[in-house]
Amino acid sequence: MHIESLEVKRFSLYPPVSFDVAYGSFPTFDYVSLIVRADNGHIGLGEAAPDTLVTGETQDSCWQTLQRAEAWLIGRDPFEVEAILAAFEEESFGQPAAMAALDMALHDLIGKTLGVPVYRLLGGSARRKMEVYPVVPLRPPQEMAMVATMFVQAGYGGLNLKVGTGPDEDEERVRAVREAVGPHVRLRVDVSQGWHTAEVAIPAIQRMAQWNVDWVEQPVDADDLEGLTQVTHAVKVPIMADEGCQTPQDALAVVNRGAANLINVKLMKCGGLYRARQITAIAGAAGVPCVVGSMVESTVASLAGLHLYAASRSFISGEVMGPLFVHGDIARGFQMEGNRAVLTEEPGLGAELL
Repeated sequence: MHIESLEVKRFSLYPPVSFDVAYGSFPTFDYVSLIVRADNGHIGLGEAAPDTLVTGETQDSCWQTLQRAEAWLIGRDPFEVEAILAAFEEESFGQPAAMAALDMALHDLIGKTLGVPVYRLLGGSARRKMEVYPVVPLRPPQEMAMVATMFVQAGYGGLNLKVGTGPDEDEERVRAVREAVGPHVRLRVDVSQGWHTAEVAIPAIQRMAQWNVDWVEQPVDADDLEGLTQVTHAVKVPIMADEGCQTPQDALAVVNRGAANLINVKLMKCGGLYRARQITAIAGAAGVPCVVGSMVESTVASLAGLHLYAASRSFISGEVMGPLFVHGDIARGFQMEGNRAVLTEEPGLGAELL
């Protein structure tokens, strides 16, 4: 069995309103799709969802990187995942979202060839249904409270609140949401590096604790591991590393220093399922829980995230819900039962191109 060709295309996803976080506003998500064709007639699907301010990539850079990869990928055995990804890193260092597209396409292709879903390639199913929680984009407090209320009325018991413009206004956002949804809904606060330093973050989190939040995500700059460590050791609210933990090496540094209580694992940050499994192994050995994150992706990458989630007990939750809230999806296959995502026994990722 060998790879015969690659097909790389640009596409865009459209949220109903601009998706705003502390470091930027996203009226559209401009991504890249990948089809890897093998000589046995099967195809593998992949997706690159770059975020320039997180991974340093763009739609164009991912497209160009994957186009160039075809020259040396043709003739390779897709089962040689580690060797192929190592070669990809040598050829295209610093392109984790592009590498994630190739990684998930290989896993999809292997699963289809063997007739098994991808989670069985990753260790089997640790769970059948997976809790997922929607994201409330950064908005004025009362607008966030209104959106949060709609999600709760739809049956969701947990919410990710995007904040990060400043401690005072961010506390007002969390207060407004808590008062709107009541005491039993779980609130997770994502600062997206917006408070920058430990000196700002520590008192902000101490004040925010009164609103009963599950955790605070990436309160300081991504490259400030010392600051993240200071925050984690100074507050009672659990702290999650996100932009500051992109690679297995980053995960090792985080757990060695006790720099965070949880880790957000995103396929686009780390380069796909293979690298994500390395991160979860490190976190699991240290007793650090993980959450499956998302760049607001299509069905293809979202299903890849769910297979990762299903295969590891290290994950306690996930924000893999892109297909429910965007227009322009390139595939079908994302399924929900109530507020939980469900995987089928379809071979590979279970995604079918539209």
